[in-house]
Amino acid sequence: MQKLRVCIGSNDGENIASTHMGDTSFFAIYDIFSSGEHSFIEQRKNLVKTLDHAKSDKMKAVLDLISDVQILVAQQRSPNFVRIAKKTRYQPVIVTETEIPAVISLLQAEFDSLSDLAKKRLQGEFFDTIPELGISR
Repeated sequence: MQKLRVCIGSNDGENIASTHMGDTSFFAIYDIFSSGEHSFIEQRKNLVKTLDHAKSDKMKAVLDLISDVQILVAQQRSPNFVRIAKKTRYQPVIVTETEIPAVISLLQAEFDSLSDLAKKRLQGEFFDTIPELGISR
């Protein structure tokens, strides 16, 4: 896989939201490439933001809005992120950075490992691995 499509939940277009991905105003969609380059694809309005967070219907509705991505990026390990990891083809990733360009850099630094996880999921393997990327302390 030479490219990964990633989804970053945001409320302002510049920073990743500190809340759960499903509660953000929109989704910033990017393609990152093995070459180290990236492209902004589009900003998608979160049309299901107001649905009850505890319902699995909201998780399904969010995934329907971003069905073309492989990597979901957030700052929190929510119960839905754990369910997504165990039961879907999407690879959740937790990051510590807040600015979207820094988030993209973290993802690019781990491109090979994220690509391997995404490939396994596309082949039907589901597992509970959720990488946590950021500054080690």
